[in-house]
Amino acid sequence: MRYDGTCAHFEYERLPAEAHDADRFTAGLWMTHFSRLLRRMIECQTITGVVISGNGPTIVAVDRKGREVEPVMLWFDGRERRISGEPSFFLPKVAWFAETFPRRFASVALLLSCPEYLSYRLTGEACTISPSDEFSSFIWTPDGIARYGLDPSLFPPMVSCGTVIGAVQPAIAAELGIPVGVPVIAGGSDFLMSLLGTATVLPGRTCDRAGTSEGINHCSAGVVDDPRLRCLPHAVAGRYNVAGILSSTGRIFEWFRQISGQTSVAYADMLEAITALPFDRHIPWFFPSMHRGAAWEFSRGMFIELGAQHGVAEMGRAVVESIGYAVRESVDILEENGCAIDELRVSGGQAKNGPWNQMKADMIGKPIIVGQIADAEIVGNACAGLVGLGRYARLDEAAEALYRVSARYEPDAARHRRYRDGYDRYQQAYAAFRRALADAGSP
Repeated sequence: MRYDGTCAHFEYERLPAEAHDADRFTAGLWMTHFSRLLRRMIECQTITGVVISGNGPTIVAVDRKGREVEPVMLWFDGRERRISGEPSFFLPKVAWFAETFPRRFASVALLLSCPEYLSYRLTGEACTISPSDEFSSFIWTPDGIARYGLDPSLFPPMVSCGTVIGAVQPAIAAELGIPVGVPVIAGGSDFLMSLLGTATVLPGRTCDRAGTSEGINHCSAGVVDDPRLRCLPHAVAGRYNVAGILSSTGRIFEWFRQISGQTSVAYADMLEAITALPFDRHIPWFFPSMHRGAAWEFSRGMFIELGAQHGVAEMGRAVVESIGYAVRESVDILEENGCAIDELRVSGGQAKNGPWNQMKADMIGKPIIVGQIADAEIVGNACAGLVGLGRYARLDEAAEALYRVSARYEPDAARHRRYRDGYDRYQQAYAAFRRALADAGSP
């Protein structure tokens, strides 16, 4: 990105299937595909800063020679040993690793997360990125490390987003084709960078960031306590990110794309076929899971009232309606807790899909706002980078300066009424099927 927040060049690299398999993933995949990206970048020799964000909570262990010690524990990896009352998302993964593979763990010298690992490979400097002292308890603290009985020397010092971590070293610069000595600046978790990239930095603003998972993130001036929501400190000190977590929306749509034989069909074309169906067409219901928890997930899902007259468009409509209704439910829960939402600023691949943006606006009854750069995480990284380079004093100042609106989708009143009625019927049917399965003793 340029200093004014416009995109100079964009490249995208899709990770292979093993990136979604906790048992097969290796951190080398990140470096391999990062290197491929850089080889396609046309302005590598002119860059003045590198900022890396990534998924979390993820644990990458490295030994004293900087080599990866498996397993890498990804954000969706459920293996952990949790101590009650400890808020860290990372330490339970480390504790499980130490207990399950004690000989491997004995060789570990550093514990890093995704963006810290890549920054470490570039600079040789180890750190832990935290947006604030208040947020650090959700990563790790000295007290938490002691309670888990872990060696504090394994945990690098904390730095804040926008801090210069180090400089690109000669060996890796030659390998990647970028200049030696370029500063590497702390980014952080992907969702926090998306908050900055959509300028969701003032109380009352809300963004919908989607990838494999999705979060409806509301910037609040205070803590919100509801088990259906996740409330964490914001990247901006003194503010909080209150989120409805939809852990599988992107994964569900990609799954449907594969099983329906549409992997070569553009997302926009799929949505055009889905939205072209008349409202009076009978559409089956898709329920993503018979388990109900704080995070909307995809496990043991089912189609209901699926018939021979239904094709991929009708089934696709059922899937995307289930996603839209999940977003609607998160918006309702947030507003029940006093988080008034006037509009949703969207980011990720969904932001590039006009039919889906309009359909989502109609379903939830709120305007959908698309930024000039749809992948808001990139803009958030630029905010951190420009703070690190001294162009801005604060992350929120940079966010306000860089965010620009490129499109706005207003809800259609008639379609919203029909979706509102459909949402009520969907919720009633979903609840009835969950009760039926519970009564039948299904786990």
